[in-house]
Amino acid sequence: MTFRVRCMAEPAPMRSIDPDSLDGGALYRLCTSLVVPRPIAWVSSISGDGQPNLAPFSFFNALSDQPAVLMVSIGAHRDREKDTLRNLRQTGCFAVHVVDEDLVEPMNITAADYAPGINEFVAAGLQAVACSRIAAPRIEAAAACMECDCIDLIPVPGTRFTMALGRIVMVHVQSRCLTESGMASPEALRPVGKLALNAYTKLGELFELQRPRLG
Repeated sequence: MTFRVRCMAEPAPMRSIDPDSLDGGALYRLCTSLVVPRPIAWVSSISGDGQPNLAPFSFFNALSDQPAVLMVSIGAHRDREKDTLRNLRQTGCFAVHVVDEDLVEPMNITAADYAPGINEFVAAGLQAVACSRIAAPRIEAAAACMECDCIDLIPVPGTRFTMALGRIVMVHVQSRCLTESGMASPEALRPVGKLALNAYTKLGELFELQRPRLG
């Protein structure tokens, strides 16, 4: 089997940056502008006394498929844990919603640093409905939602972040977004990704590449 290698132009000059030479803000801006676009986990949770919470996180991804496990990295405020993390410790469950183009503004509203006890569903004008398998509510208008049991909370050494691992126990997807093969159509889902600072992105041009078969 022969592979064609396209001739590349002379590489552009590189600048090498030691992370230890940057303060926290500069390093955050650099890293979040390089790891792009990031999917957004719009997480709903519930406290031990039944108070719902809703907040977006862009340090998020899938980890495995059987069982289906995803990861959300949750930072801390300077003086306290975020409500989401506290809720996960108390009730052990959360739901992750896909942020689509129609829900960008409500998502942004829930990103504010509300005082504990404020219901972000109400603040953002969103209707909460009961999940099927977990105690936390979900967003009725979301195109897709994954209900999760929190199977582990792992502090990231030397940081203010905790990785929440969630085993997906139920998936909700609007029928219009599902293809005959059982996959979600990206064109129908219209997901929004996170870039650096206040920048977001929509889907651009889509293309496919067949994975090479060796031997």
